[in-house]
Amino acid sequence: MAALARKELLGSAFDALATVQSIGHLAASAIAGVLWSSVSPTAAFVHLARWTVLAPAGLLVSIRR
Repeated sequence: MAALARKELLGSAFDALATVQSIGHLAASAIAGVLWSSVSPTAAFVHLARWTVLAPAGLLVSIRR
């Protein structure tokens, strides 16, 4: 983040990053909670484990492009 943002906008850039990360954490927690309550705790863990594997794979693919 520090390498991408202009020096005078560095604080705002980190605030925007934190906001996006927080929204992602909220969404992940909500989805896991719904799966936990409506399906099973195992379904929640399996869903999150899949994303744990898929996210780095997606980053590797996007970096190579």
